[in-house]
Amino acid sequence: MARFMMWHVDYFRAVPRENGRSEVVEPSKAVDVNNALVVFVSFEKQDSGRESEVVEKSYEQISALSAQLGVKTVVLNPFAHLFGDLAKPDDAAKLLSMLGERLRSAAFDVHSLSFGLFYEIELRAKGHKLSRVSRIV
Repeated sequence: MARFMMWHVDYFRAVPRENGRSEVVEPSKAVDVNNALVVFVSFEKQDSGRESEVVEKSYEQISALSAQLGVKTVVLNPFAHLFGDLAKPDDAAKLLSMLGERLRSAAFDVHSLSFGLFYEIELRAKGHKLSRVSRIV
């Protein structure tokens, strides 16, 4: 089951600082966006072998909330801290990449934080009833 927490933000800034404990560490860059939906996402072991289904269901949830908010900028933040029975790092990184591509194919402006890194994060979350939403798919 993919788990995510989505925050509607005025702005989001992230600067890579150091490697985490994962054996998978992707190349990194800073992210700086305005009026975005930040998606803190984790994938679980049971998502392996069901990649297309998990990605499509995740896309549906993200795009539905984005449509309600009128937002086309999405930040994907791998976030193992949502617990569950986590997928292997390689599998989680693959799913995150697939989700990013699916969103891009629907004309979303997608920014991804690199897998395996800790970031210094600054954000300003909006304060309306849909500004913080969680989902399990």
